[in-house]
Amino acid sequence: MIITITGKPCSGKGSISKYICDKYNFEYICTGDMFRELTKKHGYANILHFQTKNENIKDFDKIIDNKIEHIGKTRLKDDIIIDSRLAWHFIPKSFKVFIDIDWDIAANRLLNSNRDTEKVESHEEAITTLKNRWDIENTRYQELYNVDNNNLSNYDLVIKSDKSVEELSEFVYKKYKEFISK
Repeated sequence: MIITITGKPCSGKGSISKYICDKYNFEYICTGDMFRELTKKHGYANILHFQTKNENIKDFDKIIDNKIEHIGKTRLKDDIIIDSRLAWHFIPKSFKVFIDIDWDIAANRLLNSNRDTEKVESHEEAITTLKNRWDIENTRYQELYNVDNNNLSNYDLVIKSDKSVEELSEFVYKKYKEFISK
């Protein structure tokens, strides 16, 4: 069964997803990686510029979203984790996880990351960039699909990114096993 993981930027979605994939032999799919590739391919310095300056951004969303929806229709029984802002919406029968994080912690993670499409110079710039990105994405998703990532009732599990990757991953996997046993 598919696990869809979403959450705020830099909340640990990818790290948790990869841990579970490695330990429990799930396939990993990340729409953020798809978006970063598009950012580079189209010559944008960072994701925020790509999202705010590209007039075709909604077309790119739909391309990625259609891929995810197709996976949900054709591979629901496969062991897959999809790290994505909206996969939960396109695969309603998935185990839907939201990872929350304090903006200060997320900013520190961004500052220490090696993401060449999300370079920032200061803690304050990181917070502003992350919040802007979150708001821009949510506004776009509301316009496109009338969904709100901030509505925590959309998810089967909501957790705070306040423990180690291992602890969070094991907790998510435990709750996933409980979910599929029902």
